[in-house]
Amino acid sequence: MRNGIDKNNKYTKLVLPFHTLDTLRIRIGWIINLRWVALFGLLLAVPIGQRMLQFKIAYPQLYAIAAILICLNLIYFFLFRYYPFKNFRQELAFTEIQLVIDLIIISFIVHYIGGIGNPFFFIYSVNIIISGVLFIGNLPYVNAFIAAILLTLWSILEYNGVVNSYTIQGEPIGLTVLITSLGAFYLLIFSATYVIKDFISGYRHLKSVIDEKSQQLEHTIKDRDKIFRFTAHELKSPLTTLRSMLAVIEEIYSEKLDDEVTEMLSRAVVRTDQVLLMVKDMIDVTQYRHGVSKQVLEDVDFNEWIEKTVRQFKPDAVRKNISIIIKKPVPNVSVSMDSPGMEKVLSNLISNSIRYSPEGATITIIPFYKRTTYGFSVSDTGIGISKEDLNKIFDEFYRSKNARDMERLGTGLGLPLVKQIVEQFGGKIVVESEPGKGSTFTVEMPINYLSVG
Repeated sequence: MRNGIDKNNKYTKLVLPFHTLDTLRIRIGWIINLRWVALFGLLLAVPIGQRMLQFKIAYPQLYAIAAILICLNLIYFFLFRYYPFKNFRQELAFTEIQLVIDLIIISFIVHYIGGIGNPFFFIYSVNIIISGVLFIGNLPYVNAFIAAILLTLWSILEYNGVVNSYTIQGEPIGLTVLITSLGAFYLLIFSATYVIKDFISGYRHLKSVIDEKSQQLEHTIKDRDKIFRFTAHELKSPLTTLRSMLAVIEEIYSEKLDDEVTEMLSRAVVRTDQVLLMVKDMIDVTQYRHGVSKQVLEDVDFNEWIEKTVRQFKPDAVRKNISIIIKKPVPNVSVSMDSPGMEKVLSNLISNSIRYSPEGATITIIPFYKRTTYGFSVSDTGIGISKEDLNKIFDEFYRSKNARDMERLGTGLGLPLVKQIVEQFGGKIVVESEPGKGSTFTVEMPINYLSVG
């Protein structure tokens, strides 16, 4: 059962392969719109045939049919838009009724534009194609049979003089032309129905296979994320304890240790911090992917928030003699945003800039706001990113070659996390980079609330 539709229901199986009421309604809307296009074509073709080509056909009757079709399509649209059917069977019947009425109207149009003697009688095939696309089972053949019966009846009535014959040249058709044309028509519509049904059945099978594989992949990703979360949570506590112990040792015993041991201790602290950051990234990526972390808005002073986030990275920047410059566009800007989530975004970008920039580099952060958006850019003079890698840096676990050469430790989860958070909050992230010259990441978010003072 999906969207209130039972896939095993016999009426559901009539429709290809869209086993939901919503998708069937989309196609009904498509039919109604296509009917407007056909009406426009009819109203355009009638005066062209009458005045330019001077065909001897029943123009008043064609205008009357166009008026009837306009009224019918307005009724269809009104029912479709304001009185939708509640179950699949009714919606399916509504669709089939439209197609049968269309066939009857087409039969009148064909009669008044020349009947079987006019090559345009093949417009029946449009209805048959739509039926073949929408339905499986025997319904497409039923519609093809109805079309064949209607054209045959009109042709017999015209040939025997029961109804007027409106041939283009004004002359009645012969028996040979009648039989040949009807035979060609039967061959066309039933062959077209068979081909369309065969193609759509193959597509239906392919789609079901793809859906099944997609579900398997989705389950695999969920299982992988569960392992990630479990492993990360299990690692986080002992790593945090280890980091605290190293900090205590560094603070109390640093003066009693020789330089070599002190250096090793400092490296252990740095590496532990890096591993803790990797563990946090693993937890955050899975939480944001599955919507565990929700957006909680709060009003913050944007420039002050930028400065507060940057201050956390001052010690790391000082160790590499890197300058971090903040350019303020206005004195006071207050925005309503998810501060913890956006802090992860800015922190990841600054951390990457420090990690992949040489000593003495410069990192520039530019906050900005526009009429409907706000954001910031983070630019550095680091190793940069090649064109080949630009399309992959937001893929999970991907790390470019120059990044791996410069810093072996890393998960490749930082930028995917940034992209997930930004897009989950309705924003976008753009990157510009050139190898050897640096990178600029620009984050732009929609304004929920902004005041400028």
